[in-house]
Amino acid sequence: MIVMLVILWWQWPRQRLELVFCDVGQGDATLVSWGKYQLLVDGGPDNSVLSCLGENMAFWDRKIELVVVTHPQADHMTGIIEVVKRYQVEKLMMSQVENRTPETEELKRVISERQVERGEVFDGDKLRLGEVELKVLWPIMDLMEASDVNEVSTVLLGSYDKFDFLLTGDAEERIEDVLRLTEKLKEVEVLKVGHHGSKTSTGEKFIKIVRPKLAVISVGKNNFGHPRQEVLERLKILSVRVMRTDQDGAVKVVSDGKNWWLK
Repeated sequence: MIVMLVILWWQWPRQRLELVFCDVGQGDATLVSWGKYQLLVDGGPDNSVLSCLGENMAFWDRKIELVVVTHPQADHMTGIIEVVKRYQVEKLMMSQVENRTPETEELKRVISERQVERGEVFDGDKLRLGEVELKVLWPIMDLMEASDVNEVSTVLLGSYDKFDFLLTGDAEERIEDVLRLTEKLKEVEVLKVGHHGSKTSTGEKFIKIVRPKLAVISVGKNNFGHPRQEVLERLKILSVRVMRTDQDGAVKVVSDGKNWWLK
């Protein structure tokens, strides 16, 4: 009984924000939690995300309120297939841009089979997770015919009182420039570096506007040369602390809305 009570106390949801950048190899998966509510942004290239969810959600909690697939590429969405099978997903939001791959077709089938509510995300939308608000900064609706699915990669700006974080998916420098020129960006405490640290993302002007204290790179070992040295240098010049899932494992950030710390 004592052991059970300790486990319950340890896993009981707290009224604070927890960000977990899961270690899923060469891909993205970010778990955003506030109290008993969860948002999963992307699911990685395989089922590694299940271990991350098991370690960071209470064992009795089998419900994920919202899943966002930033764009239909295997390294961001494959793990979502098994998540939908094993968890009660209330709503899943993803782009309607077509990328006819086996993973995309299987995810659509599973969503239909499990009768998961489906929606789309566009610039100007607002999502809420308890007291955490997330603004959709990208994509814009005019990009429904995009030739490169990275062009529709969802960018989310999250805020919990005085704590802000930016999740950029695979958004590249062209998108960063549009966001910068339209003044949609702001300084944040934590940045999920775009496109696994590719040289085509995380431009110098972009970094100077968002000025993160911590930059997290979701990347696998023995990959495609990510993160690129020039990106690491840009972050170093501005004294941004960098953490990488290939070297540090899952990165966990906690905030009470005023302060934040690594868990």
